[in-house]
Amino acid sequence: MLAMQTPTLIAHRGYSGRYPENTLIAYQAAYDCGARFVELDLQLTADLVPILHHDRSLNRMAGVEVNIIDITSAQLETYSAAYPQRFKDEFSTNTFTHFKVFCEWLKKHDDITTFVEIKQESIDHFDLITVMESIYQQILDTSTQSQCIIIAFNHEVIDYTHKNSTMKTGWILPAWSDEQYLQLKTLQPDFVFCDVAILPPNNNDIWRGKWEWAVYNLDDIDSAIAMANRGIYYLETNEIGTLVKSEKLLTTTKTSS
Repeated sequence: MLAMQTPTLIAHRGYSGRYPENTLIAYQAAYDCGARFVELDLQLTADLVPILHHDRSLNRMAGVEVNIIDITSAQLETYSAAYPQRFKDEFSTNTFTHFKVFCEWLKKHDDITTFVEIKQESIDHFDLITVMESIYQQILDTSTQSQCIIIAFNHEVIDYTHKNSTMKTGWILPAWSDEQYLQLKTLQPDFVFCDVAILPPNNNDIWRGKWEWAVYNLDDIDSAIAMANRGIYYLETNEIGTLVKSEKLLTTTKTSS
């Protein structure tokens, strides 16, 4: 029979197709579009302040060759998070977003779930415990544990989260191999994030377990529908505004027995 299946859309770095990624205006825009699942990246500044930012360098977002881990949070305030390569001067007054500020915003929107990606650059520069404790503190201070899911490529982040918190986890799959499958069975995360480029074309080859699969990045409606029809319903996108309003996507069906 036919069962209605509605994909869960995840706003990748907020509404990153239209606004500077990983900044509060991108998340507010995603929320206003109807997104209720979002994803963000975290790096630490030199004074151990978690900031929403993907890269080690500020070059892409601020147009300067400065590494975020080498400056303080106060110094970061002197730069604009405008993403000039993409948006020129449209967002020249936009600022980088502190994770604490995001969590305070998140608490006011208790219908949002956030996938919090811990970036390896900060772990390499500081250490795992320093990074995790700095981030945990912001989550605990704002009582947003139930709204945050910790994700990372680094399996030690997942293991550490399981041992030191009650938060859910998601492992970002580095590659598709027997070695990674064994690691996945050991980790037992709640979610597995997979680049659409490495997902096997045959559904029978997709590893099954207690976890939910989430695929990134799907920015057009037909690709999102095709993935949902394969039984993968968590879909990460840069174009949340387009996909979330698609009647075609919202009425996707899948044949089930």
